[in-house]
Amino acid sequence: MRAFMLVACLLFASVVAQAQERILSYDSQVQVLADGGLDVTERITVRAEGNQIRRGIYRDFPTRYRDRQGNRVVVGLEVVGVMRDGRPEPFFTENKANGVRINTGNDDFLPTPADFTFTLHYRTTRQLGFFADHDELYWNAIGLGWDFPIERGSVEVVLPQAVPADRIRIEGYTGADGAKGDAYDAKVTGPGTARWLLTRPLAPGEGLTIVMGFPKGLVAEPSRGERWLWLLKDNRGILLALAGLAVLLVFCLRRWHRLGRDPKPGVIITRYEPPSGYSPAALRYMQRMGYDTRCFSSDLLSLAVSGNVRIHREKSFLSDDWELERTSSASQPQNGEQSTLLAKLFAAGADRLELKNTNATIVAAAQAAHAAALDKRLKPAYFNRNGGSIMIAFLIALAGIIVSLALSGGGGIPFILLIAV
Repeated sequence: MRAFMLVACLLFASVVAQAQERILSYDSQVQVLADGGLDVTERITVRAEGNQIRRGIYRDFPTRYRDRQGNRVVVGLEVVGVMRDGRPEPFFTENKANGVRINTGNDDFLPTPADFTFTLHYRTTRQLGFFADHDELYWNAIGLGWDFPIERGSVEVVLPQAVPADRIRIEGYTGADGAKGDAYDAKVTGPGTARWLLTRPLAPGEGLTIVMGFPKGLVAEPSRGERWLWLLKDNRGILLALAGLAVLLVFCLRRWHRLGRDPKPGVIITRYEPPSGYSPAALRYMQRMGYDTRCFSSDLLSLAVSGNVRIHREKSFLSDDWELERTSSASQPQNGEQSTLLAKLFAAGADRLELKNTNATIVAAAQAAHAAALDKRLKPAYFNRNGGSIMIAFLIALAGIIVSLALSGGGGIPFILLIAV
């Protein structure tokens, strides 16, 4: 009975293992080109069960990172072709947060369960490091973004020229991000050729990084001018945002110098009476540079003081009733805004106005006319909000943000938004 149970458990474990989606082998061939580029062919054999691998696989390729000096670097990537089991396979790419995703397949489902070999052929640039005494390939050959275990893996790198083995330095790392594992075997297999072989399977999220140092002169080193052009290109979004910010600051300073500079303060003299010719509403309007209900109520009380209006209050149990009455004995107001307010409150020859909800439209129209009269008299004679300049500044900022985001290539967006804010 125990033997039967043991055999059953082993058979169950074998079935589960066979049903697990995984990468059976991951073999990469890297050709280092004389111009500094890499020509890469990856052969990835997977076991598909129709769970996660349904239409094909995807390969995430980081294209944005920071170099040893902290500068932003954007590498080039060109997908030459994709094959499945030796036949051309449709594919498409999509931009991700820090790079590009290569998607294989189309809307058709794969005939699962089955084993498939996907071949990804692509070229990439700016992957080499150039130092004083040597050049170096530091390459994340098997990326960390795989959700499946990888049973076997190998990487072969071929230099553009034959180099003796004693002039080639090779090492590598395995494991998760930041790990320094040594589950690999590396050796120089020929003049200018080296090979790395995994010595144990990789768990999901683990990868293989290779390092290959070789003599200078095999690969064309970029000039100082090329490096500066790369630096400007890689950070063009941030540079455009900064340029937009500089244009905005120059515009604002010039407009402030021309329109917004306050006059030099003179001698301040205390006055205990309001200046003649100005209504209470006009003084408040100038102070606030805008209209509010206190402008309305202050001029209404001023009209009552001058005898143009009487304000009647009738007390009741729940609330008081208010009524305005226009008098005919007083002279006309001296200020145009008060005349406008008086005319709108008592339109069509009326001499009484009850302050209740049914007359809210009349009161609102009188306030609007009152505000318009104040605006016409005091702007721009005494102040100007410079709405046109503010709109131009807003359009400059908006154009700078749009251009920066459109030409950034997806890089530096947080910094662009930070500059915009």
